Amino acid sequence: MLNKHTTDLGKIIKESREKLGISQRQLARQANMDCAEVSRIEAGKRLKPNILYLKGIAETLNLSMVDLMKLAGYNEIDINWGKNLINKRTSADYQNQIQSYEQFYFDVLEELENRRKIDFAIKGAIADLIDKIELAKIEKKDISNDEILERLKELIPMIRPNLEKLDKSKYPTFDKGLF
Repeated sequence: MLNKHTTDLGKIIKESREKLGISQRQLARQANMDCAEVSRIEAGKRLKPNILYLKGIAETLNLSMVDLMKLAGYNEIDINWGKNLINKRTSADYQNQIQSYEQFYFDVLEELENRRKIDFAIKGAIADLIDKIELAKIEKKDISNDEILERLKELIPMIRPNLEKLDKSKYPTFDKGLF
């Protein structure tokens, strides 16, 4: 009976290999492994391929070593612990980490810009309220406390989002094995 993880692993490797136009023999040569082993992995007959083979495949096909290890059934301890973490990461893993940080910083910058716009809108609304109060004073007209209070109540919902912390779910993913 085939392992579901290995079947998914074999499917991804085969699809990536074919997408790049590489034969099993070429992949085996570039990954420093036997062609029969590539065939067994793609067919789902190899339950848990050797990490060095997975690394060679990942580097050759520009895939994430971490993702391949997960698909092969390696657990988090196998993936993130040990003396040679560098052997368990590929440039694709590092690129994914960098993209995660880039996206996070762009999201933060966008949120800061939105908060800045809200701040200007609040500042403008407060300035309008002050002008209204001063104009009423100059024209010797009464402005009711209820009118001022209503306008201030309208501003509170605008202020509230700017006081909240950034959503932690938007923080970048962190792969302990990369650092």
